[in-house]
Amino acid sequence: MGQIYIVCALVFLGCAAAFPNFQEQATCAEADRCNQTACNILGAANCHCSGNETTIPLKDRPQIVYLTFDDAFTATAEDQFYRGLFNGTYRNPNGCAIRATHYITQSYTDYSLVNRYWHMGHEMAAHSITHRNDVKYWQNLSVEGWKDEMVGVRKMIGQFASIDPCEVKGMRAPFLQGGGDNQFQMLAENNFTYDCSWPTRTYGYTDAETGLYPYTLDFATVQDCPIKPCPKCSYPGLWVQPMIDLEDEWIGSNPQCPTCGNVCSMLDGCVIMGNQTKEHVYDMLMKNFMRVYYGEEDEFGFQEGNRAPWGLYMHAAWFFGEQKFHFDGYKMFLDEITNSTKYPDVFIVPVEAGLEYMKKPAPMTVLQNWGKKDISPFGCESIENETGKYDKTKHRCGGSQSCRFNTDIPEDGIQGERFMHICKRKADASIQNCPGEDHYPWLGDHCGGNSPCKDCGA
Repeated sequence: MGQIYIVCALVFLGCAAAFPNFQEQATCAEADRCNQTACNILGAANCHCSGNETTIPLKDRPQIVYLTFDDAFTATAEDQFYRGLFNGTYRNPNGCAIRATHYITQSYTDYSLVNRYWHMGHEMAAHSITHRNDVKYWQNLSVEGWKDEMVGVRKMIGQFASIDPCEVKGMRAPFLQGGGDNQFQMLAENNFTYDCSWPTRTYGYTDAETGLYPYTLDFATVQDCPIKPCPKCSYPGLWVQPMIDLEDEWIGSNPQCPTCGNVCSMLDGCVIMGNQTKEHVYDMLMKNFMRVYYGEEDEFGFQEGNRAPWGLYMHAAWFFGEQKFHFDGYKMFLDEITNSTKYPDVFIVPVEAGLEYMKKPAPMTVLQNWGKKDISPFGCESIENETGKYDKTKHRCGGSQSCRFNTDIPEDGIQGERFMHICKRKADASIQNCPGEDHYPWLGDHCGGNSPCKDCGA
C-alpha cells in the first residue's frame, strides 16, 4: 500500500481538491517568542523552547536514532522485514533490542501483529484512518475532521489490537501534509503528546550538523515551514519531533546547490543514482548520519555535529520486490551503527523514548549506569521481564481472527469484500467477536459497533 500512496501523492499534488474546503484555520493569538525564564519554571518535562539543544555537554550526549514505518502494519512486511530487524539481532549499547515507531492506518493492518510488537516495546502511533490521497483534504481539514481521523485510528488500535489507547501518543500526517492550527488544536484537546510530520530543511539536509532538537509549542517556533500550513498558536506541553531532511544521491538536481543531492524528508523519497546496490544505499545513509553524529567540513571549516535526534522515516514498500538492495543497504547501515565498540553512544529507540529523554536528559555515564533499567528512557527491563505495563497477563491478544466485510465506501474507493485481522480478546481479556459484515470500521464508525471502543481519557 505504501507504494500506492507514494505514486498517488505525486499525481494528486498537482490536481484540484477532490474534497471540500472544510473551514478556515482555527483562530487564536499567535504564540510569543520564547520566554526562557517562564519555560524553566515549567520544567524540562513540560517546556522546551525551539532552537535549544540540551543542557548535556556535546561529548556526553547520546545520539538518538529513530526508525519509523508509515501505513498499514501488514503480515508481509512483518514476515519479510520487521522480524529480521527486531528479533534481537540488533541491540543498543545497554543490551536492549532496537525498537521502532509504527504510524498506523486502518486498511490492511493486522492488529494482532500490532499487539505483538507493542509487547516487544515498539511504539504504535496514529497516521489516520483513510490516508486519502488528496493533500488538500489534509491541508483544509477541520479540527473535528482531524479528530475523526486520528482519534478514530487510536480507538481502532485500542479496540482491535487490545492495548490501552493512551499508549498511542503521537501522530504523523499523511504525505506530511499538516493541517496547521486545526491539526494541533485537535492534538492538544485529545491527549496526544507529540507530532512528527514536520520536516526541516533549514536545520537538516546539508546543514544537519545543526539539527533541530525536539521542542514544545508553548512558544513560537524557529522551525522553517516547507509544507504549509504550520501552527502559529501556543499549545503548552505539546511536543514537535522535527524531521531532519536527508540529502540523496541525485547530484545536480538542486539548482541552488549544484554539488548537492536533492532534499528528501522520507527515506523512500530519496533517489539512488548510478549503481543500484546495497553499498550505494549504505553510503547515502552513513553520509547523512555522520553529519549529525560527527559533523562535516564546509566552506567555513569543520562544523561539529550537535547530535540532534535523527531518523529514517519511511514506508516498508521501499523494501519490496526488486528493491531488495534497499533493505540490504539499510541492514548494512544498522550493522555499522549498532557496533557498540565503534558507536557506544548510539541508541535506536521509538520517538516517544526520544522525547522522554528530552524531558529527563542525562549524560552517557548515567545512561550506562542505568543500563536496561526502566528508569532510563532507553530501558527495556519491563519489556524483557513482561512486567509493569507489559505484564504478560494483561493486554493479551488471544490469537488472531480474520473478519470479513461487505464494504461500500465509494468516496475512498472501498467496495466489495474486505478482510481485517483482529485480536480474539479485548484489552480486558473478554472475548472479542468480529464486527458485523456491514460495519467495516471507518470514519464515524471507528469500531464497527464493537465495544467499548474507548479513547484515551474517556
